[in-house]
Amino acid sequence: MIGRGTTCTAALALAGVMLATGCGRPAPEPWPHETDVSDHELPAGDPILDDASIFDLDIPLVDQHGDRWRLGDLGGRPMIAAMIYTSCTAVCLRITDELRLIERQLGDRSDVQFVLFSLDPGRDTPEAMNTFARARGLDPERWRLLAASEDDVRSLAAVLGVRYQPLPDGEIAHSALVFVIDADGVVRHRQVGVRQDPRELVGALGRVSGS
Repeated sequence: MIGRGTTCTAALALAGVMLATGCGRPAPEPWPHETDVSDHELPAGDPILDDASIFDLDIPLVDQHGDRWRLGDLGGRPMIAAMIYTSCTAVCLRITDELRLIERQLGDRSDVQFVLFSLDPGRDTPEAMNTFARARGLDPERWRLLAASEDDVRSLAAVLGVRYQPLPDGEIAHSALVFVIDADGVVRHRQVGVRQDPRELVGALGRVSGS
């Protein structure tokens, strides 16, 4: 795979330096919940990894059922993924609803998985994630909600280019990004903001899966 050697090692080292120095943390100013800028003007910045796999991050995870995973366990099937938190009452719900719309358009295809990574591991327990999944009508056979440690959340967010900032009132301001990730963990498409034309994501998914 392109970039999984020297390129990936250097990129991950850069991510570690940024996080250790605080440079990888979000800017202190509140981050807009929605944006309509193009991919060439991403407010969250381009992903640190270029044609490398997110699975090179050896991150332990827990899902909405309390089952233990590692990030690499998600390999083998393409995914549509986003970073949200379940107590969010605004953009996270719209992101989830957009992904459900895409799920309906895909019909009964079983080769695609939907993955929501938590930005709030302190509150997103398996019980909280399961409650969210049930409330939003997410099929447990197709959807995976996953939480990691705070350090690992920062690492994953830095690699994906997701910026977030916990606020004093308990909310989390964050960039709204949706990713199409191939079966090897390489990000192949990134949607910026919500209320976008779902045909772009579906088309990107078709190119990834060859269908």
